[in-house]
Amino acid sequence: MTFIFSIRQSSMIVLSPDSMNEMYARHLDWYPAIANPPSAPEFIDGLADIMGQFDLVLLDSYGVLCRGSTPIDGAAEAIQQLRANRIPFCVVSNDTLTNRSVAAERYQSRGFDFTGDEVLTSLDITEQYLGGLTNRNHIAVIAPLEHPSNHLLEGMVRLNGCNGEIPKGIDTLLFLTGAGWTAKMQENLVSTANGRQFELVVGNPDIGAPHGEHVTATPGYFVADLVEQTNQKAKPTLFGKPDRIIFSMAMEQHQMTEPSRVLMVGDTLYTDILGGNAMGFKTLLLQCGVYRHKDIMDVISSTGISPHYIAPCL
Repeated sequence: MTFIFSIRQSSMIVLSPDSMNEMYARHLDWYPAIANPPSAPEFIDGLADIMGQFDLVLLDSYGVLCRGSTPIDGAAEAIQQLRANRIPFCVVSNDTLTNRSVAAERYQSRGFDFTGDEVLTSLDITEQYLGGLTNRNHIAVIAPLEHPSNHLLEGMVRLNGCNGEIPKGIDTLLFLTGAGWTAKMQENLVSTANGRQFELVVGNPDIGAPHGEHVTATPGYFVADLVEQTNQKAKPTLFGKPDRIIFSMAMEQHQMTEPSRVLMVGDTLYTDILGGNAMGFKTLLLQCGVYRHKDIMDVISSTGISPHYIAPCL
């Protein structure tokens, strides 16, 4: 029993923010240890209030810059303020439909003028893993049949094309992206996984992400649901926030050696804020994302995860 509230909305699974956080909390052993600031969070008006304190600003995408494909008011202007003040920044996202080869075009369609080297996604990290594989026929992947990484997915079983049913001979499941994944596919995945054990690899560890007026399930939800319903023993390998690898790569690319001079801006406590705090970054939680209709201090109290700063939007 996973205690979620879910409905079908264009075949998507829709979650409440509380049910999303409850699922994160049940799998804390997958994530870095909680490392909160020593004092209560400071409420600020926006990024402009504090940006001058930092040598690098890392920005989540969904819930910070946009909701689905719709930009959030004021986000593009905040990016221009960073540029005007010559403060380096990088979008650090668990988006597994966007890599650096398509980032500029995709963000331009949302109203942002990013270049490819200003975006780092968990798909970029996942592609490094995929590029090192020599045998793919034992892996089944959750991803739409048209995907930017198709050349690296050749030889794998495409579960979206199997209606979620896992064939025999598969010992590894790659949870890449939830695009096109339905509640029925998830039911079939669970049913055909019962009595079997798998290596679990997760390109996007987010359990939910804001999409329009709703929070929709993302690959972190699908793997957590599978683990809970089929008693999987393996700890999933995560390629995105809150795992250290994506943060470390962003620091390396910007030649940063002092974590306290980095600000992580996000809308989700269990990924952006927990991961940023664990790295030794300062963290800014925005209220315009998954928690925008919630009492933010109640959410912080219930999760036990706290940022350095809180603002209504970027």
